[in-house]
Amino acid sequence: MSESETVPMKVIKVASGAQSRIAQACDRCRSKKIRCDGIRPCCTQCANVGFECRTSDKLSRRAFPRGYTESLEERVRQLESEVKELKDLVDEKEEKIDMLSRMHSQRKASIASTTYSPQVSTDSPSDQMQVSKDDTFRVKNSPILLELDNAECRFVGPSSGYFLMEMLKSRLRDSGRQVPEFEPQAYLHVKDHGGLSDELDEDKPLPPIPRLFSDKCVNIYFQEWAPLFPVLHKSTFLRTYEEFIVDGESIKDNHKLAQLYLVFSIAALSAGTTELELVASCERKWQLAIDGIIMDNSMATLQCLVLALMNCQLQANHKRMQYYKGIAVGMSHRLGLHQGQKASSFGSLSVETRKKVFWTLYTLDCFSAARSGLPKLLNDDDVHVDYPFDTDDEYITESGFQPTLPGEITKLSSALALFKASRVLSKVLVELYPSSASHEISFQQISALDAELLEWKNNLPPHLRLNMTDDKSPTDATSSRSPILVC
Repeated sequence: MSESETVPMKVIKVASGAQSRIAQACDRCRSKKIRCDGIRPCCTQCANVGFECRTSDKLSRRAFPRGYTESLEERVRQLESEVKELKDLVDEKEEKIDMLSRMHSQRKASIASTTYSPQVSTDSPSDQMQVSKDDTFRVKNSPILLELDNAECRFVGPSSGYFLMEMLKSRLRDSGRQVPEFEPQAYLHVKDHGGLSDELDEDKPLPPIPRLFSDKCVNIYFQEWAPLFPVLHKSTFLRTYEEFIVDGESIKDNHKLAQLYLVFSIAALSAGTTELELVASCERKWQLAIDGIIMDNSMATLQCLVLALMNCQLQANHKRMQYYKGIAVGMSHRLGLHQGQKASSFGSLSVETRKKVFWTLYTLDCFSAARSGLPKLLNDDDVHVDYPFDTDDEYITESGFQPTLPGEITKLSSALALFKASRVLSKVLVELYPSSASHEISFQQISALDAELLEWKNNLPPHLRLNMTDDKSPTDATSSRSPILVC
């Protein structure tokens, strides 16, 4: 390095972080007690007066500026905090690795037990008890009663995600990180949002439903909702809709009115319509129609109640959802939908409709229970009904099934996949999220449920599988049910 190059001396930052000083001033600046910028080979002060800039090897006073020790202490505290955060992350990762390794060993053991012939165990009872003890862990879920704005209480169970979010906030506080300002009640839709019809003036006449609005809603419902929730027989509903188009005022049957306005409401809400006054009008009309038939123990009433459950879930209207669900489950039991339908005297169309309505109710019961953390109302031990046949409505009559093209993809296949997924969800709710505040869970249970869910995914029909390429979904999945089912 040449002498003409100007290289500053080592700079030491003080505790405040805003100021800095050089480690050693030259002899002239130190003797005159002026600020030296430490530029080498000659500082600015010496260069201005043409003085040779020299720095002695030994200092007559301390080499470090005031505050240097404090800056080191502050840096040590920062490093200790970073080390603590890293240690917490490592501990958390080790726990996850340990859990996954145990699940993997349990899965290998279960595969081995089914592949090879069983052998007599040579382990002592104490060893077996130790293995069983290591495999299980105790979960404590303190019941939470939330006080809402209207002075009501709302129970929230662990499957709702409320406990997970509260635990996340607690871990953030313990690690010294800033906790985001959010309320789990709002995020999880714990508060009851009520219905749009509550804002309507009861004295004001309800606006008529335009043909353009109703046509759009019917198309959306049978394209997006019917393939997953086959509550209504399409041909039967379309005949009712034709009556509505010709003269809607002539329809006096509350079952038909409830189904019509529920279909309009569900489709409009899911499509994000801005015509909220029309949706509120539909809501008022189907509520009045259901109130008139709610004590009528029939399949038509149950279909209306299941549609009402779908509508309430869309609006997070928990009060009405629990109210309608309780009545719907009781009515389903009275109609015998939970039992096998082979010995019944109904025709093929009626039997398949009974199956579809029951399994849709079962699915809504599972998903609403998981979302709210409340117990399921349908007990799996009481369910003995088969799944519907994988045949669409247009090929089913009361006298039997009409022939279809070999290998033809049905719309009902999406619903069948969702029904089977709900069975796995039901087991998860019962085994991992029971109603008891304290319970034990084994890694073997988790592994078995994981294997069952993986088996469901692997057995999906090809047109319902979501095959990712480079972490991107295929371009032809936009009009498919696969993203909803797999994700």
